[in-house]
Amino acid sequence: MKKNLSVLYNKEQIQNAIDKLDRNKIHILYFSYYFNFHNVYHNPLLLTTKILNFFSGKPSIDHVNHVCRFIFDEENNNWVSKVFEATMERGMEQNDLFDKLKSFQGVCYIETLDKTVDKVKARAFEILYTGVPYSKELAALSGIDGGFDKIKQPKTDGGFCSWLEALFLIDQGIDLSKIQNGNPLEITPTDLFLADLGEKKVLYRD
Repeated sequence: MKKNLSVLYNKEQIQNAIDKLDRNKIHILYFSYYFNFHNVYHNPLLLTTKILNFFSGKPSIDHVNHVCRFIFDEENNNWVSKVFEATMERGMEQNDLFDKLKSFQGVCYIETLDKTVDKVKARAFEILYTGVPYSKELAALSGIDGGFDKIKQPKTDGGFCSWLEALFLIDQGIDLSKIQNGNPLEITPTDLFLADLGEKKVLYRD
């Protein structure tokens, strides 16, 4: 059986990058999906985000999450990274980064903030928002400025990826007041990407 050496090489690169991360810092992950049939089929909302970004002239960043936990794998002698994110199918949840990248087609950036993460608050945040439903309507409206005048209750209205990420960053003491007036419901993944909150690198490119 012939192995895909490119994939193996990329995974080795990713693991090396994860092992070198400062586990006391905040790390944000940005996902730019390729505009192809596979990605649109699995995420119909991608068509909307791509069109909005095209007309705005902004970079096309379609999803965002953050590393919420590092777990040391004694068997393989490396670190496993978990991310906390909003997914259409199951709402807000924790996932394994490698598993997420298995079917990912696009470019994934990682941004490290010069900010020590408050792990107690981060864990409490995760417990609070796990299971909150995903709202396609709110996600689509987030790209239209002035669509919201207040933050709604997440338990009843649901949310989306950049809304969740903005709330997390605010909870960690990051000032987002200059991004869409600091309203998480109007902040898109591209807004966060353009804010230059830290140092960005390409983590994975399919």
